[in-house]
This record gives sequence, C-alpha cells and structure tokens, in this order.
Amino acid sequence: MTARKIVPMFSPYLAPRCAERAAEVLRSPMIGQGQLVDDFEAAIKRVLKLPHLVAVNAASSVIRLALSINSVGPGDEVVTTPMTCTLTNHPILEQFATPVFADIQPDTGNIDPTDVERRITPRTKAILCTHWGGTPCDLDELNAIARRHGIPVVEDASEAFGATYRSRSIGLHSRFVAFSFQAIQIITAAEGGALALQSGSDEGQARRRRWYGIDRVGRRPNVLGYYDFDVATVGFGYHLTNVAAAIGIENLATLPEQQAHRRRIANTYWSGLAHVAGLSLLRRCDDREPAYPFFTVLVEQRDEFCRKLHAAGVQVSIVHARNDEYSVFGGRRDLPRLDYFSREYIGLPLHMGMTVDDAAHVVETIRSGW
Repeated sequence: MTARKIVPMFSPYLAPRCAERAAEVLRSPMIGQGQLVDDFEAAIKRVLKLPHLVAVNAASSVIRLALSINSVGPGDEVVTTPMTCTLTNHPILEQFATPVFADIQPDTGNIDPTDVERRITPRTKAILCTHWGGTPCDLDELNAIARRHGIPVVEDASEAFGATYRSRSIGLHSRFVAFSFQAIQIITAAEGGALALQSGSDEGQARRRRWYGIDRVGRRPNVLGYYDFDVATVGFGYHLTNVAAAIGIENLATLPEQQAHRRRIANTYWSGLAHVAGLSLLRRCDDREPAYPFFTVLVEQRDEFCRKLHAAGVQVSIVHARNDEYSVFGGRRDLPRLDYFSREYIGLPLHMGMTVDDAAHVVETIRSGW
C-alpha cells in the first residue's frame, strides 16, 4: 500500500551550497558581523534596486529600529493592522507606545486606508502596515495619508520579499520597510531581517542603533588599541552575523527560480479554485505582484474544510491570529470587517517543497467538497 504523501503548510528552502558556505564561515576567525553582512546588504540592494538597506537579526528588530529612528515613545500612538504576526506590533509596546488597530479590507486581508485616516490623532507618530500573504497594501493611499499628517509609513514586508507594487519593488515606496529572513520566509538566513530606507540619514541612524549606538564606520583606534568614541543615541544588539549572511547570500540567488515556481502553484490555485461553492478567492490586483509565501482563501464551515484537507494529507493554517484578541494588546476591538475575515480565512500551502501536482491535489480535494 502506497503511503499517503503529506503536503506541509510550510517548508524551509535552502540553496545547495548553504551548508558549505556556513561551514566556511564557522572555520574562519570572523563568525559575527563582518564583510559577509556588507556583501549580503549589497546583494539585496542590487536585486531589489534599493538605495539604502541595513541587515539585522530579526524582522521585529527592524520595526523597532524604524520606530526608534522616528522617535516613537511613551504617550505616542501607532495606527497598525491587527491582521499580522505579533512581531509587527510588539515593537510598538517595546517603545512604550500604544497600538491603535484599524480595520482591514475583507477581500485582501490588508489594512484599510480609509479606516486608518479615521483613527489618526495628534498623538499618532506612524502608520504600520503588513502585506498580508505577500500581497502589497494600497501604498499610494497610505503614503498620501501619512504625508497629510506629517508621519511616516512603516511597512512590514516580512512575507513580501520580491513583491512589486505598480511595477516597483517593495522596499521603494515608504520611508521604512521591514524584510524578514526567518526560517520559512521566501529568502531565509535561518533568522534575520533588513530595513530598507530611502535616505542616507536614516541609514546612518539605523547602522548606529543596530550596534548599541556605536558608529563602527567613523570610529578610530587610539594608541592603546581601543576605539575612542562617543555614544550619542540609544542602540540595540540587532546586528546580523556572517553565518546568517552566508546562508542569505546563497538563498538570495534562488529568488528568480522561487518566484517562477511559486507563481505556477499560485496560478493553479487561482484557476482551479474559481467558482467553488462555499469558497471565495481574495481580490487579485493588476497593479501589484504578490510574493506568495502561502495562498489565502475564504471558506464557509472552516472547521470542516480543515478536517477534509488534513484527512487528505494537506496541512492548512490560519498562519496568524488577529492581534487584538491578545490581552497584551488590550483585547478585542470593534472591527467588523476583520470579524468577517478572521472567521473565514485559511492559508493553503505554497512553497518550494511542493510540486504543481501537489497543488492540483489540493485543488481536487477542495473541489470534492467538505
């Protein structure tokens, strides 16, 4: 009897030379932050055509860096999305500020710009958005609102590496953009993140704050062999290591291959799941190309749907729960469109560890009913 194949919800993808490159670094005298981190940053900027970028140890660190550079602190508010991983919103609390949750668009899962503007007050210091499932938010609208109120947009693009909005890479549209290189992201460094910026001034601040407020470029050693410098700003231990950068460099080279494969699987879902009773596809926007870390659908009788898929060997997941349900953020808010979305959405697997035939199996299982 043939064993049933399991299609996991997520599967880390590592380029063939990742282990060898990491081992080379471990045998070297420089396993912490060094030249390979600079090389990784340069490679990301080249691939995405970004002007400025600083690599760090995690995506949550990226967001806190952005908030810190923007002087978000006690008494301030950040208008943000509740439909995201908690990594997006914990940095607001770490800066002793208050997250103000805006409602979402029920046909994308992304924050609703109209509701964002309604929630802005004199205490608002930033707008924080997440590209749900790798599909970019309405960035022109969000940045127009931000300009009217003199505040920046911070994008959590953890799931949107390689995505585009109006023919330009994510990372080019807002003052601060956070990428993630966590284990199951499209480009992984085992763990890590990067902050894309539009100005050299912000980049300089990010570099100093990444390493405890120390200017590692401008400092000079004295005759005692120690660096004589001042620390003038708050900083963190957010630096990336050469070990992680080596893995990231190897994986970054696979981005075109990954994009092509993920689009093939996504297209199998888009075409195969159209007009299925009890299931709705999200809105497909012609002016943006998603990154496709997973594929979201809205389904009736979600528990029964999940049981049917699991019985067929297909793992599915909500991926992230609405953050306003967690007591650390103050508890559930009155967000009617999020109420609908959070009742019905489910993520389908979409990764390099599955084939188009696997995606067809998912489609056939769903089309047979639940």
